Amino acid sequence: MLHVIVNPAGAGGKTGRYWEKNIQPLLEGTEYQLHLSTEEGAAERICAELSSFIPEGETVRILILGGDGTINAAVNGIRDFEHTQLGLIPCGSGNDLARDLPFPEDRAELVRRILSGQTVRQVDVGECVWNDTGKSRFFVVSAGVGFDAAVCHYAQISVLKRFLNRFGLGKLVYILEAIRLIFSYKPSVSDLIPGAVSEADSAESGEKTGKQAGEKPVHYDRFIFAAGMNHRFEGGGFMMCPKAKDDDGELDYCIVHDLSVLDFFRFFPSATSGGHVRQKAKVAQLRRKSLRVCSDRPLWVHCDGETGEPSADVLFRISRNRLNLLV
Repeated sequence: MLHVIVNPAGAGGKTGRYWEKNIQPLLEGTEYQLHLSTEEGAAERICAELSSFIPEGETVRILILGGDGTINAAVNGIRDFEHTQLGLIPCGSGNDLARDLPFPEDRAELVRRILSGQTVRQVDVGECVWNDTGKSRFFVVSAGVGFDAAVCHYAQISVLKRFLNRFGLGKLVYILEAIRLIFSYKPSVSDLIPGAVSEADSAESGEKTGKQAGEKPVHYDRFIFAAGMNHRFEGGGFMMCPKAKDDDGELDYCIVHDLSVLDFFRFFPSATSGGHVRQKAKVAQLRRKSLRVCSDRPLWVHCDGETGEPSADVLFRISRNRLNLLV
């Protein structure tokens, strides 16, 4: 049995129309169950229900029609990663996960692969922990704190987003919000601790925190943002970490600081090709299993472009879970 999750209102209604016209006909003769994620949090709840009690020796196959946000909801709903397989038909506004996966351009071929269940790619799952509240969320593409998360937050609440989605121009709202924030964003004073784990986890597992392990915090008086990347791209095509791999057991980090307004307008165009990494005085690249960011004020945090509450103490790390992707 294949379980298909579709938000018919996604991307201004384009997802529902794409399902009916392009994908549903390809499933003719296939045993599947359609789940409509019409309410907020529905995709996460549906995946939780499907993966909570899997009979021994069986595997649950779930096909998602959507983008990075829908995948994020699905991954946070999965209760049994080992016996759950997730397929994706990319039809979101950003589709950063799809940029790094070996998806065939022919959607019929992609559906055939998913139905066969033979091409399974195991990928790392990242985890973001709000140390000040204990809350945590998984992510597959990227997570970030600071400017990039603020852009995600204000884009999500923008009245323009739904309107632009109707014309397939949803990404424009992110660009518009980024330009607006460039002129108003206030850098923070932050310490970054590579290799750190949360106090709760260190007590439970016996691991040492970054400071205890001898990792020296890196101090920034004008911290802009840090992006923890499981894949190379975020934000609809910005190659924040050109060397990131989704199966190496580590996260790549892009750390940005001390940007002037003019620097911002140089940074983002070059980031589409990864050229921003050459700005070593203001852009750092780091690879670690975890990174803790402690700031002088709460900053916006995002997981796969979906923002949660602000935090002054956030941890990005590799989860123990691995995701079985049908590609």
